[in-house]
This record gives sequence, C-alpha cells and structure tokens, in this order.
Amino acid sequence: MLEAPLFAFLGALLVNLAMTPWVIRYLRDRAMLDIPNARSSHDTPVPRGGGIVIVGTWCLGMVSTWALRFPLPNLGILAPDGFVIGATIGMCALAILGYMDDRRDLNPLLKLTIQIAVAAQALYLSGLRLADPGIPFGASWDLGPWGWLASLIWLVGFTNIYNFMDGINGLAFTQLIFGGTTFCLLGVSTGDYELAISGALAAGSAVGILKYNFPKANVFMGDVGSLPIGFLLALMGLRAAFGPKSEGISFIIPALILWPFLYDGTFTIINRMVHGRNPVRPHRSHLYQRLLVRGLSHKAITIRYGLAMIFCSAAGFGMQYYSLQQSQILLAVILVFSGLYTYRTVRKVRAHETQRGTADTVDDS
Repeated sequence: MLEAPLFAFLGALLVNLAMTPWVIRYLRDRAMLDIPNARSSHDTPVPRGGGIVIVGTWCLGMVSTWALRFPLPNLGILAPDGFVIGATIGMCALAILGYMDDRRDLNPLLKLTIQIAVAAQALYLSGLRLADPGIPFGASWDLGPWGWLASLIWLVGFTNIYNFMDGINGLAFTQLIFGGTTFCLLGVSTGDYELAISGALAAGSAVGILKYNFPKANVFMGDVGSLPIGFLLALMGLRAAFGPKSEGISFIIPALILWPFLYDGTFTIINRMVHGRNPVRPHRSHLYQRLLVRGLSHKAITIRYGLAMIFCSAAGFGMQYYSLQQSQILLAVILVFSGLYTYRTVRKVRAHETQRGTADTVDDS
C-alpha cells in the first residue's frame, strides 16, 4: 500500500514546484500583496495566496486517486467516500472564503458561520465524531451526542488556530509537511487508503511550495490556503482516530501530531481571554511571535518549531504501540516541556521588552 501514497507525494511535490512561480506572477499582476503594517513580521510587500496551489493539488489528486480506487459494481460509476467528498467540499468553500477575506476583510461573524456550516457538512458526510478524548489517564469517556459538538469545535477551532499560526516564513508549511506525513503513515499502518493518500498529497504539496516561502518568502500562504489546510488537518485527525480502520488509535494521537500548533494557539486564545482581550483580533501574542519580538529570526523559530513537530509526530505515531504507562509518561513529558517553554518564552520577552521600555508590545502577560 505504500506505493500509492509515495506516488501521490511525489506527484504533488512536482506539481507545486512547477505551478508556484506561475501563481506568484499571477498574484503580483493582480496586486494581491501583503502590505507590511505594525504587526507584520516582514518589511516588503509579498504576494499573498500561494496556498491555493496546495488546495488545488490536494483536491485534484484526492479525487483522481479516489476515482481509481472505488468502482461501484454493475453500474459503471464511482461510489464516493464521505471523507473525500466532505473534505473536498469543505476545502473549496473555505478557499473561496479565504480568497474573499484576502481581498477585503470580512465580518468575523460571517466567517465563523460559514466555517461552522463547512464543518457540519464534513461531519455529516463522513460520519466522523469525536466519541472519546482518548486521554490515557483513568477510564475512557464516551461523549455520546456531545461528541458531535466536540467535533464541530475541534474542526472550527483548529481551522482558525492554523490560520493564526501562519505568521512567519515556513512555519505553517512545516506543520503541514510533518502532520501530513504522519497521518499518511498512520493510514498505511492501519490500512486506511483515503487517510494515507490525503496525508501524502498534503505533505508533498507543502514540500513543493516550501522553497518559495522559506527561508526567504517570495509568496505567503494567505487565508485562501491556511483556512482549508487547517480544516483538512483537523478532519484527518478525526479520520485517524474515528475512521473505519482506526482501531487502536486514540484521539490523543492526532492531537499530539498537531501539538505545536494546537498548544501555541490554545494557550494564546485562553491567555487573551483571561486578560480581557479579543482572541480573534489581530495581535502578536502567540508564543512564536514573542520569540520574534525577542529578536529570533524566522529561520531560527521555524527550525525550533520544526524540531518540536518531528518529536511530537513521532511520539503520536508511536503511541499506538505503547503501553498505558508508557503513554502516560510520554504525555506528561510533553506537557511539562510545553509548560517550561511557555514560562521561559514569556519571562524572557518580558525582560527584553522591559529593558527596551516597550513592555506592552505583545499585548498581554
């Protein structure tokens, strides 16, 4: 089963490598540029919207490989898979939403409403539901009907977290590479063809465009890419844990695979709410942004997060083979290191800003 994902990965890589220069020229010709402002981490206009190449490659590749895989007997037509259809519809809808938001800032309530509708259709078509959080402490916890609400929150929440985390060169692409690769390997290990191909296409697409964004950015992903990609990663997480071949895969595994983004985004949202600040208002309060304020380069921050992604992805993939005690120890270690990282980052940025006399740069404590 490894051959098909490998071909999907290589095909997506080559398509994106070839198409991205053309897309960059297209975006420049139509003045779709990210103009620097006080919150920006770049100082020259950069084309915004390159993520559309990833979305297009994934949709085309996924539908094509699905068409080769699922003939409906006696009818000569193809039987759709709910995950494939739900993901394709959702990514296209969110790409349109992101494109419109890239062109003109849309009302946040309108965007949230559309995201909820997109998530709901994906859950309905795929039949996926967050039935059990899968935390390896104590007995299992069946969420029952509340699992649908938890699934909706997961999809919409991570879609926005991924969008928020797309703020410096290479960071969002790196999470897609390691997240997509690990979901692909999970699909291979469990025999889930759709998950394996989906992860391979996502990772290959990100590798193909990475050279145009890191270390020097010739193009940004834009909301047209970050919204549908965040949605896809979250939906693949549900598929891995609650799909038709997910036996032995708890939800904590996809959560660990996406942990660097999930933790940073969740911490920042909660922290801003605690301090009475709007969590969706533009800011520079993410932990990775605090490192940027402290003086680290885009390259240094992305490499640090990339190493964390490798560790968390490996930990998540391996957890399906660990004993309960081993899983508990691993999760405890990750939580402790996450807490230490937060403490050191916040403390050092405070000291840095206090020394410069600009302690309010990142908006909160």
